[in-house]
Amino acid sequence: MAEPIEPNSGDIGRVGCPSTVRPVDDIELRRLRADRFFRDKDVLDIGTGTGRLALLIAPLARSVLGLDPDPQGIREARSEARRRGVQNVRFVVSTAQDLGVGRERYDTALFSWSL
Repeated sequence: MAEPIEPNSGDIGRVGCPSTVRPVDDIELRRLRADRFFRDKDVLDIGTGTGRLALLIAPLARSVLGLDPDPQGIREARSEARRRGVQNVRFVVSTAQDLGVGRERYDTALFSWSL
């Protein structure tokens, strides 16, 4: 049996980092019922961190807005979106208490892996 991958503590929360508690991407999407809640929807990802989940959902969604109070995480998320050529996601520095979304409307709001 293969040894489990132990993530470097500095990598936790980084795009694509392994986790001992988070399921692999395809299982996570199934558990989140991605087809039902994200396909062709406008999605708000509160606490997006480095954008891992927002970027995972983007191919299904009409649009994704990822919010997080950490400017470094948002910079990394934007960089990864550019690297992947993802056009329907944007990332904004904002807290959950002050969503800063104005009059925009979303079909689904997500607050996952943020605590």
